[in-house]
Amino acid sequence: MAIAMTTGYSAQTEGARLCIDAASDWALTCVEQLNDQNHHVLVDYGAADGGTAVGHWNRVLDHLHAQQPGAHLTLIGNDLPSNDNVALAANLALQIPRPPKPTVLVSARSFYEPTTAPGTVSFGFSATAMHWLSQSPGPLPRHTHVLASCDAEALERFTAQAMQDWTAILELRSRELQVGGRLLTVNLSRDEEGRYLGHNGGKTRNVHDQLHQIWRELADEGAISEEQYRNGTVLNFYKSPEEFMAPLKDATSAPYRNGLRLVDERTVHVSCPYRKRWNDDGNTAAFAAGLMATIRSWSRHSFASSAGDAAADAVFQRLEQRIADAPSEWSLDYVEHHQMMERVA
Repeated sequence: MAIAMTTGYSAQTEGARLCIDAASDWALTCVEQLNDQNHHVLVDYGAADGGTAVGHWNRVLDHLHAQQPGAHLTLIGNDLPSNDNVALAANLALQIPRPPKPTVLVSARSFYEPTTAPGTVSFGFSATAMHWLSQSPGPLPRHTHVLASCDAEALERFTAQAMQDWTAILELRSRELQVGGRLLTVNLSRDEEGRYLGHNGGKTRNVHDQLHQIWRELADEGAISEEQYRNGTVLNFYKSPEEFMAPLKDATSAPYRNGLRLVDERTVHVSCPYRKRWNDDGNTAAFAAGLMATIRSWSRHSFASSAGDAAADAVFQRLEQRIADAPSEWSLDYVEHHQMMERVA
């Protein structure tokens, strides 16, 4: 699996922080309902550099400490070995001065692998991370993102891979959770109207179509080869609420057999903070630079891994110019699915 986040991720992803903040009420509910014990392990799966979740973990640790003042707390930040784990360690360390001086650790592994020993996690959390696929479902010959491709055959393949991956993730987490432990996922999603990150139902341009148009331009100009064009696929998938819940409604699935149960779910929409700021101040240059940077933070690697850094840089130079030329036609609005789960046996 070739996935990497841009260095300085938190500074470029204001929307991701807002998505985490929107889940804080459920995170506090989760820790309120944990069993009383002398030690709790909390894990942030797919934490990137940890900066977007500092305030979230402030609230969670304070709330759990108030509920169980005698318990020692351990917070583990998890992301890939290629992640900026130095920054992740520094952001986790910001929690250490807080009572009761929690232990903080970095797990530099994929969340498609076991992260802790079985039965050790009290509260697991993940935000805007688990839409990344573990492997390519095959070629996407005429677009860079499957949901914008209008390719029914590719959509079937990508859906199957996404569901296989999601079930595998939940199986791993169900093994790591204690009985009575809670898991809260805040995932990029599709809503009932088919909207998803980058596609807000036509109110503004589809961001994935724009990325594809630029990538196609580079191929037509000869800046990248046709093979490089075909390999420039963003390997993620935005599942529907029904797809997220499916493994927990299937009594034969591995996570269900391990005792993982659905507690609650909801869909949450978060408006683009960069567009909101532009609406207020009209600073088009800042809007174009900021919106481009947040899109680049999660998509650049897909282009760089296919055709190199120069080609990827060209994509985002052109993207920034497109935004600057027609700012009223751009916004990156989030569609999030919150899913609260508990291990019952």
